[in-house]
Amino acid sequence: MGSSGKRILVIEDSPLVRNMYGLAFSRREYELVTASDGREALQRLGESAFDVVLLDLRMPGMNGVDFLREVRRLPELARLPIVLTTIEAEGSELLEAARQLGVTAVVRKPWHPQQLRTLIDGLRRVG
Repeated sequence: MGSSGKRILVIEDSPLVRNMYGLAFSRREYELVTASDGREALQRLGESAFDVVLLDLRMPGMNGVDFLREVRRLPELARLPIVLTTIEAEGSELLEAARQLGVTAVVRKPWHPQQLRTLIDGLRRVG
């Protein structure tokens, strides 16, 4: 992968949806690392740096809101771009809690690969 590529951490409990992310970001300018839940994702974040996180909201164990709470407490990750992917309706408690914790953007499932790539390409890691 070239230095201009983006490292993306995908946090998604569904193997089918993780495969869809793999297809959407199969071009070589993206490096995709996956985690099946929030705890595994925190471990991955501790191991290396990422440019952006794609976060499922509803997952068993540590859901997206709990993951956001943990990440936003860490100074080195407080400004990491996190894109929430969800089927949640506007006004849901989980979605509102995620927004209050500082998600960068919200993308509705099912998403279109080009829509997601365009969004990711426009994000810049801050700090």
